[in-house]
Amino acid sequence: MHRSALHAFGAGLLDTASIVTGVLAFGLLFAAAGSGLGARGVYDPPSPGGERDVRWLVDGFNVLHAGVLRGGDRQGWWREEMRARLLARVAAFDDETAELWVVFDGRGPLGEAELRSRRPHVVFAPSADEWLLAAVRDAEDPASVVVVTADRQLADRARHRGARVVGPRTFLNRCGT
Repeated sequence: MHRSALHAFGAGLLDTASIVTGVLAFGLLFAAAGSGLGARGVYDPPSPGGERDVRWLVDGFNVLHAGVLRGGDRQGWWREEMRARLLARVAAFDDETAELWVVFDGRGPLGEAELRSRRPHVVFAPSADEWLLAAVRDAEDPASVVVVTADRQLADRARHRGARVVGPRTFLNRCGT
């Protein structure tokens, strides 16, 4: 009797393991196939065209750090020269009708390039994340807002409010070199 109970326990354990494995595999395949999410869980929007009246909100220091520097020398990455480098890239965005905002954490001081910039608009805020989320919340149509960030928490919060989210490299690929 002891041997048959042990055999039944082992068979039950194998059945449970195969069910759990099947559910996990199905969930992963379903998420990958139908979620519309690209690498790192960041939304990759459809190709250009048909994006009229879209407001792009760029998490400035996050995009500078994750997209422009790409693991390069990060010494002084928050300084005016680096911000100007990012703003120049963003200004070359491939949709000339898009409204572009780059939001940096902290108070200015604004440099010359930042003071003159009309495309993109430049904002310094005590918290770039909170500014971006407030802009999504206050948008007439949050679905027309795209938040550019690699910050997963910010991305999740923006999606929850109805915005689309794009990763820094996907965005910068549309901004020339």
